[in-house]
Amino acid sequence: MFDRFRTRNNALNDESIQWVIRLGARPSAGDKAAFERWCQRSPAHAEAARQAFALLDGVGQTALAAEHRHWVQALTPAPRRISRRAVLAGGLSAAALAGVVGTGMLGPVSGVLADHRTRIGQRRQASLGDGSTAWLNSESAFSQAFSNVRRTVSVAAGELLFDVAPDPQRPFVIESRDGSVHCSVGRFALHRESRRSTLTVVSGLAELRNRAGASIEMIPNQRVAFSADVLGKAETVDAGALTAWVRGKLIFNQQSVAAIAGELQRHVPGRIVVMGESLQQLQLTGVFELDDIDALLRNIAALAGAELIRLPLLTVIR
Repeated sequence: MFDRFRTRNNALNDESIQWVIRLGARPSAGDKAAFERWCQRSPAHAEAARQAFALLDGVGQTALAAEHRHWVQALTPAPRRISRRAVLAGGLSAAALAGVVGTGMLGPVSGVLADHRTRIGQRRQASLGDGSTAWLNSESAFSQAFSNVRRTVSVAAGELLFDVAPDPQRPFVIESRDGSVHCSVGRFALHRESRRSTLTVVSGLAELRNRAGASIEMIPNQRVAFSADVLGKAETVDAGALTAWVRGKLIFNQQSVAAIAGELQRHVPGRIVVMGESLQQLQLTGVFELDDIDALLRNIAALAGAELIRLPLLTVIR
């Protein structure tokens, strides 16, 4: 249902990086011609290719960018006159972005002003003052607003697990962009993604409502994906395995390498690219230590019989 939520730009970026690496392995005339045709499919394709070459050239880890520097020049749009207003606006935007990058908050910009937050690769625990506890996964953020009649937490970004203490006088409500979770006691994990959210019930009972007003009652070991206007069906899951990150572990049971890379993406700066459809679809099972990402990536590549390439802002499994 939610496959359509993957952005086209991310897909193009992954394809462009695969092309760049493919061209670095003694490309044939046919490879180069095919790449030219790919770049000509749309301006977005050409821009994705230009950025991929520039990325690898910038980190200085491949002879490909130097050998094919003419690709970058050919794919760079011709300069145009820009008004002073646009220059000033661009300068302000760049300054704002630099501030965000400087804090390490590359993803959840909406969480910069939150009460509690984590950066890429960071996890932590927060006490909510009523006996409840929140665990924040990498790149996560939330705020809390407790009153005499209600306990509310608002998830701004990322993934959080709430261990809710009982309070008969004050229900516990987890708010997000896509909806709200109403509960009283138990453990509940909410993952807010770019276009949807996912609720997993570890223990206790919960009522999930999306912004359109649809609702569903949930019991332990159920997960529901939802957006503001779409409410998915409940699926039975191993909630303990899905929330193993709280214990510093990642557990995968017959998960594709592509899905594993997607899960690891939030813990690694830059992008993770898995090359080739057969490798992307390869199923793996294992328990991995989350506190050593480098070793985790090496283990994933070894299990898949693949090569691992680590660059400052790019990880390639091929």
